[in-house]
Amino acid sequence: MHRFLFLLLTTSLAAIETLPSTPTDAPIQLPLQVYDEAFSSILGERPKLELLATGFGFTEGPVYFADDAKSDTGYLIFTDQLRQNINMIRWFGLKPFNQITSLSWGAPALFRHPSNIADGQTADLQGRLLSAETTGRRVSITESDGTVQTLVGSYQGKPLNSPNDLVVKSDGTVWFTDPSYGCLQFPQECYLPNNVYRYDPASKEMSVVIGDLEMPNGIAFSPDEKILYVIDSAAIQAPKTDYINKPHAIYAYDVDASGKSVSNQRLFADVLPGFPDGMRLDSLGNVYAGALDGVQVFNPQGKLIGKILLPKETANLTFGGKDNNILFICSSDSIWAIKLNAKGAKPVPVLVQKNER
Repeated sequence: MHRFLFLLLTTSLAAIETLPSTPTDAPIQLPLQVYDEAFSSILGERPKLELLATGFGFTEGPVYFADDAKSDTGYLIFTDQLRQNINMIRWFGLKPFNQITSLSWGAPALFRHPSNIADGQTADLQGRLLSAETTGRRVSITESDGTVQTLVGSYQGKPLNSPNDLVVKSDGTVWFTDPSYGCLQFPQECYLPNNVYRYDPASKEMSVVIGDLEMPNGIAFSPDEKILYVIDSAAIQAPKTDYINKPHAIYAYDVDASGKSVSNQRLFADVLPGFPDGMRLDSLGNVYAGALDGVQVFNPQGKLIGKILLPKETANLTFGGKDNNILFICSSDSIWAIKLNAKGAKPVPVLVQKNER
C-alpha cells in the first residue's frame, strides 16, 4: 500500500477510535414519542415538524382561515401576548410534493395592535375572528371591514374577569372560559367566580355552564358535540409557578339534549409535566393539548398515545390547511407546523369577505 494511503487510513482509524461513544443511559431524543399504534397512524411514515417563525414574545390563540372552501391558501392568525399583537402568517399550501416546505408560508405580519392581551381565538360560523381578551375583559369580534366590537363583556352587570379561551358550537353559541388570571397578573379586580359561560349571540342569552373549576382554561367539543372538554390549569397561578397539588387536568362533561347545559363531570386526563393550556380535537375524537413539553395527544378514552416534543412551553394549537390536516402549534416564542394523517374535528373556516356581509 502506498505510504500516504497507509498513513491516511491509520490516522482515520485512530480518529474513529477517539470519538466519544453514545451513552447507553441517555437515549437519543426525537421530536416525536409514540406510545400507541394509533399515534403512529396519525403521524404517518415520514412526519416532519417545521418551524414557521420565531422571535415573538409568547404565542397563543391560533386560528386558520381559508381563502375559500377549495383553496390551498389561507391565513394563520395568532396572538403575541407579551407584545399586545395579533399577527398573521400567509399560508400558500403544501408545495411541492404535497409537503410543508419553505414555499408553504410567508413572513409574519401584524394583524392588530393593541390586542388587549388577546389569548385564545376561534372563528364564528360566518368566518369572523373571535378573541378572548385578558385585559379587555371581553370576547371581541373582528368584522369583515376590520372593525373590532365587543361580543360580550359582562355577566349580570359585572365585568368579566379575563376571558381565556373559547369555542363556537354548530348552533352558533359561544362557549368560553373566564378565569381570574388577568386579576392576578394585572391591575384589575375580579368580581365574578371563575366560570365557564355559554353565550347565544342571537338571543343575547348568557348562562354559567360550569362554576366549580379553579382556573378554567382551554375548551373544546367532541366531533359530535355530545362531550365538552374543559381544562383546569390552576397548577399555574402566575408566570413560572407550578402548584403540583392544584389541578393540571382535562375534564369531560356530557352535553344535554338541549345543548344548553352539561353534566356528569369526570376526569379525562391529568397532564404532566406542568399543566395543559389550549386544546383541539381531530375528527376521530383524539384530544391534542398544549403542555410544558409540547403537544400531548390522548385518545377518546383519555389514554396518552403520543407526544410532539418541543423545546419550549406550548400554549395552543389548531388544525388548518386545505385538507384540515396541518397542525399549527403556538409554542412560546415560535410557530410550528406538522402535516398529519388526521383532520380537525371542526371544519376549516372560510375568511369572510366584505361583500358577503
